[in-house]
Amino acid sequence: MPFDGIAIRAICRELDSDLGNARIDKIYQPEKDEIVFLIRAFGSKSLRLLISANPRWARMHSCEQRKANPSNPPAFCMLLRKYLEGGKIKAIRQVDFERIVHIYIEALDEFREWKTRVLVCEFMGRHSNIILLNPENQIILDAIKKYGSDLSSYREVLPGKNYISPPDQGKLNPLSCSFTDFGQLMWKQEPDSSLSSSLFKVLSGISPFSAQEICQAVGIDPDLPVEECGEFEFSSIFTQVQKTIAAIDNGLFETRLLYKNNQPWEFVISLPSPLPAGAKNMVYPSANTGVDDYYQQRLDKIRLDSSKTNITRTIKSQLDKAYRKRFLQEGDKSRALENEKYKTWGELLTSYAHQFQKGDTVAQLQDFYTEEPVTIDLDPRYTPIQNAQRYFKIYNKSRSALKHLKKLLARNQQDIDYLESVLVSIKQAENLDELNEIIEELVKEDYLKEHSKRKKQQQRSEPRHFVSSDGLEILVGRNNRQNDILTLKQAQGHDLWLHAKDIPGTHVIVKLPQSLTSINDVPDKSLEEAANLAAYFSKAQESTKVPVDYTFRANVRKPGGARPGMVIYDNYWTIMANPGEARIGEE
Repeated sequence: MPFDGIAIRAICRELDSDLGNARIDKIYQPEKDEIVFLIRAFGSKSLRLLISANPRWARMHSCEQRKANPSNPPAFCMLLRKYLEGGKIKAIRQVDFERIVHIYIEALDEFREWKTRVLVCEFMGRHSNIILLNPENQIILDAIKKYGSDLSSYREVLPGKNYISPPDQGKLNPLSCSFTDFGQLMWKQEPDSSLSSSLFKVLSGISPFSAQEICQAVGIDPDLPVEECGEFEFSSIFTQVQKTIAAIDNGLFETRLLYKNNQPWEFVISLPSPLPAGAKNMVYPSANTGVDDYYQQRLDKIRLDSSKTNITRTIKSQLDKAYRKRFLQEGDKSRALENEKYKTWGELLTSYAHQFQKGDTVAQLQDFYTEEPVTIDLDPRYTPIQNAQRYFKIYNKSRSALKHLKKLLARNQQDIDYLESVLVSIKQAENLDELNEIIEELVKEDYLKEHSKRKKQQQRSEPRHFVSSDGLEILVGRNNRQNDILTLKQAQGHDLWLHAKDIPGTHVIVKLPQSLTSINDVPDKSLEEAANLAAYFSKAQESTKVPVDYTFRANVRKPGGARPGMVIYDNYWTIMANPGEARIGEE
């Protein structure tokens, strides 16, 4: 659910209970619109309180993740340190049921006297802000986002100005309104307006998602036109809202994280209720824990996708250069192959030199091999033998060029194969740690420049681990570096090795007991499942039939100087696999 009044009430209730009289040890500003308080509560327990005014991710909650901080703190951070560091949190209050929170902090001023300051947190989309006030005169001390009358005709958010609350939206406060007021305002909505959208327009602090959840909780279609609703529907909705608020105030709510396509979709703070059959979700012991995990997963996914896009763009640029180089090299090869005829021309001129003399411009002869007529241009400045020697010289140069081009083409093809395998690894990376391993590999291979701020990986990822229907262990590499380690160091010679045939992909190892000495002893089901995994974790993931080579690990070797993940193999078999049937569960 969006960070609406319901979520804010649950968050504030927990924070107010946990952080009463807690001391603010440190204040950081890791992002331009985000601050983090390092707070020490009773019993030497410390936690981080994150407050964000990001237009898309405005929120407030305790958090576990440590964020890197700029070497030079922004001015707003320095001001907060001046006024709030070392202070005590006295109260955390939601303003009515709005998306506004006041944090009351008591700290020593420059005269060593205890003074109360108020940190106003407004979570309102692109209008979100964090403002420090002097509560004695409601004067703004500073704000993380400052703007004057040129941007807003309603209020100015500048140091020294009086603080004015955001404009009222004309909605009812669910904490104080009566059912009569609620019903009357619902009836005034557009007749064709849905029940959930009307609820969103009538009550403050209710987001469209929360409105739909409330309707579904009482068994009413959220899309039901409001003109078809009566006192029963309105009463059920109003009662559910009051029950939800009461449950939050009494700590009897639950926080759930819902998933779609194995990705975090929304978090829900509501009355405990049974889950739909087959629904994937997680239930958290507190609202802060659930909200923190939700935003952490969502933001990690966004950072991962953004990093993937940037690195993929770089690799594709390198690939385009390699494709262009291959095109030019193939052109040079074709021209060099065309010069093969000059060998024949030289032989013909040498054999029939007595028929021509210096000054002739053309020679009409019959090819030795095809017995077809051949017209050979002659340079009149030279004798027939000298013309023959010229053609032999061109042929010899072309033959040398072909040998060189063969090496260049092979080397360039290795680069193409490697970069295509990297693209597959990037696409299948599941988190930032895996992606950082790929980046580290690309830096070592001189495809990326090393980032001075990038930290070395302390913990390496492990291969994907599966167990076949026959109980055999199946290991799948996540990147080229891991493929090398998995195949060349971890696998035994009698283990089974699989890879999509002539397709960029990952290495797959099936751990076999030493009692299996023949390929015929490998269970068919395990072989099929391993082949499907090799096809699924390859560039041909979207295909329905993918050839997969398999052999014993002893038949796989790495040529000297080969790129990471690049191997050669012999004595292999091929099986057709279907990536769509790679349904074996990862452990």
